Amino acid sequence: MSRLLLMLASKPNQRLLEEALAGRYALTLFDPARYRGALPHCDLVLVDGVMLERYMGDILSARQGALPVLLPVLLVTSRRTVGLATRNLWKSVDEVLLTPIERVELQARVEVLLRARQLSAELYQRNQELEAFVHAVTHELRAPLRAMTGFAEALVEDAPLPQESEAAGYLQRIVQAAQEAKQILDCLLTFARLGREVEVQQVWLEPLIQSCIRAREGEIASTGAQVDYSVECDSVEADPLLLKIVLDNLLSNALKFRFKDRAPRIIIRATPQNGFCRIEVQDNGIGILPEDEQRLFTPFTRLHGGEEYAGIGLGLSIVRKAVTIMGGRYGVVSSENEGSTFWISLPLVEGERYEGSAGGRQSE
Repeated sequence: MSRLLLMLASKPNQRLLEEALAGRYALTLFDPARYRGALPHCDLVLVDGVMLERYMGDILSARQGALPVLLPVLLVTSRRTVGLATRNLWKSVDEVLLTPIERVELQARVEVLLRARQLSAELYQRNQELEAFVHAVTHELRAPLRAMTGFAEALVEDAPLPQESEAAGYLQRIVQAAQEAKQILDCLLTFARLGREVEVQQVWLEPLIQSCIRAREGEIASTGAQVDYSVECDSVEADPLLLKIVLDNLLSNALKFRFKDRAPRIIIRATPQNGFCRIEVQDNGIGILPEDEQRLFTPFTRLHGGEEYAGIGLGLSIVRKAVTIMGGRYGVVSSENEGSTFWISLPLVEGERYEGSAGGRQSE
């Protein structure tokens, strides 16, 4: 039986709710005199405007503590005070019930909110099972891959095979295929785990961009790439690990999808736009057809053969998932054979802006 917590200052409304809901649900009446700072465990909170104002912080804490499962809140208020009571609606309330209360409407809204909680719990359980499955599969496959790699490398080193022989080539292909399979497993595990623990905080952009560029120094040097950056946003609200993963994937793509006879030219920009920071990674690579732009962010989408451009098509899916988890937006502007500009947009930290820009050419 679902547990409902009634937090109403109006005694007539509380009695009406008790009469309408008793027998179908387990009801708990909130008693301010006995309150010790933590709401009782429940599946749905029914609250009026007075109690919402008084215990807003406690309700938000209970909702946060219940995540990733939804703890729904139904606000009971009059038409006269609905504007005042719902000024923080987006933070703490999922539905509003206007007085005078109609029993049929009350029961319908309670059922809808309880169903939403049940669905969120089922979704969480399925995600847990999927992650456990992916983890088990990747763990079980790592051992035979390590064995394949080890034996093939041993044969390459110990067997008296001419370096240019067909057999030596086969062994090198085995080693390469095993390494690629390991990379695939690592990508799958990263995608499954992404967003399990998210901590949105102030993230300083320039040091993070510099760190991502340093991590790719070897690839930048080997391709002859030139990477510049310009930062006009001081900091954003984001998870630092997720944002680093996003920027690293975008920089990696800019270096990968290049013309073989043209050195990559990459520009990273961070500019403020209406309370958000738009971060762009622009390249002079092979570009994308307009009809392919949106499906690029779908898992396992590959527009080119693996022989030409390595990868399994999860990089931009990871970008989409991470940016969405952080409450941002993403997109791409591109022209075939002329390059692409991938962008993400994240909230600026209030008051953390500075004028001008900082730029640094990293390599030529």
